[in-house]
Amino acid sequence: MRDSDSASPIVSLIIPVYNRERYISECIQSALTQTFTDFEIIITDNCSTDKTWEICQSFASSDSRIRIFRNETNIGPVRNWSKCISYARGKYIKILFSDDLIFPEFLERALPYLDKPDIGFVLTPARIGPSVEESRPSWVHSSGRILHTTTEYFFYLIDWAVTFSPGAGLFRAQDVRQNLLLSIPTRTEHEFSRHGAGPDVLVYALTALNYRQIAMLPECEVLFRSNSDSFSIREFSTCINAYNSALAWFFRTKTSRRFWASHVARIWLFEMAQTRRWLAPSQYCIRYEGDGSAAEVFRVLWSAFYRLPGILWLRFRRQGNQ
Repeated sequence: MRDSDSASPIVSLIIPVYNRERYISECIQSALTQTFTDFEIIITDNCSTDKTWEICQSFASSDSRIRIFRNETNIGPVRNWSKCISYARGKYIKILFSDDLIFPEFLERALPYLDKPDIGFVLTPARIGPSVEESRPSWVHSSGRILHTTTEYFFYLIDWAVTFSPGAGLFRAQDVRQNLLLSIPTRTEHEFSRHGAGPDVLVYALTALNYRQIAMLPECEVLFRSNSDSFSIREFSTCINAYNSALAWFFRTKTSRRFWASHVARIWLFEMAQTRRWLAPSQYCIRYEGDGSAAEVFRVLWSAFYRLPGILWLRFRRQGNQ
């Protein structure tokens, strides 16, 4: 895929890192074992206070494909992702978070799809667990199809049927640079740049807007390591609220109203199932970027009872049997 006279690698594997001395060696090693070899590894250390930087230096001294950079101060996770991306020279970017792993054939299997201009990115299911041996597959689609329309993908986002982490994707470099947002102008305030929940999924969503299809590989090609240091585990409810708000902003401002209404309907139904009481849909419209008008409420109710009646039916049936 690479011209013989080109000085730049095809793929940049970027690894933003902070205090990951327990995992960074295995992470880097997984990148080095790719069967597709025309890549560089970019590591930006966000002023780690443990031995992370020393480990990165050791790897860089033994392999010229590894380029390492260190921030003078801790600039937060999302800005560190952006800094890492800014150093990338490849046509394509694969984000590899520093406690995760990439399996050997990911690039070889994913890259051919991006030769097709209608495909926005390649997405893989992921294994989740403390190690490969103790992990389980997640977000595996049973249809067997690899190519999906953008419309289908947006409904997968609404249903949380795909991973939100860009660590499962392969992108064109210009799309990642354009679509990684440091802030999102949502109605409810969130510290998106502090934790990255929201900016991460919008890399996918904003990219998908400009393409007709996305590719979804049938087998898991990455491991997302679950550990107590993970922000998504430590502050789970914060992540959920941030994702709901970020996607509400996206669907409201960038797509047709049917996606937005379906998204708000899902949140509304889920929270009623959790609280076991009636909640006013107009308040959810207002909270998630709407105005609470009768027309909006009708859209949300239609989406709720047309697409997602099973959530409430199953929950209230269970309640009645108690």
